[in-house]
Amino acid sequence: MAGPDASGGGTGREVAILGGSFNPPHVAHLMAAWWTLATQGVSEVWLLPSFRHPFGKALAPFEDRVEMCRLAARELRGVHVCTAEAELADDPLVGKTARTLEHLHAKHPAYRFALVVGADILPDTDKWYRWDRVRELARIVVVGREGYPPVPGAPDLPAISSTEIRARIARGEDVRGLVPERVRRYVEEKGLYR
Repeated sequence: MAGPDASGGGTGREVAILGGSFNPPHVAHLMAAWWTLATQGVSEVWLLPSFRHPFGKALAPFEDRVEMCRLAARELRGVHVCTAEAELADDPLVGKTARTLEHLHAKHPAYRFALVVGADILPDTDKWYRWDRVRELARIVVVGREGYPPVPGAPDLPAISSTEIRARIARGEDVRGLVPERVRRYVEEKGLYR
């Protein structure tokens, strides 16, 4: 299923897409989702795990990252998980935001979409596939990132990094406070990132 059940007759509803590797999802992702729900007038936020990393980096299995997102999403009402990129697995443009948004528009024609991005990606939008098309398909919502120029009207999210979380797990260090507790337990039970 590409997104949560769309049977609610949501004509004109705006859904915010928060995409990422979610390798693993961490508390700054949830902070971004909550801030978007609380301030941007959207009906829902959909966490959208990447099927493959756009730059070819190794990721935990897609199914594990989807499940971790589901566990994290339980913490916030109105936050759901969208697996649209799995439906595009055989598409040569899988992982390209413009293609994913086209797919979501086709699947949910009654919805409008917003795309949540961190201030850290703004300097790199010229490297994105068809950033102009992304902006046609979704309203861009920018959240601040610690260490980057401030975004007017948006908080700076803490500089929590999935890369650092994986490194800590690999060293056997505690990651409490950095990832939702349900996600931490899942990682431990599955032996991920060891």
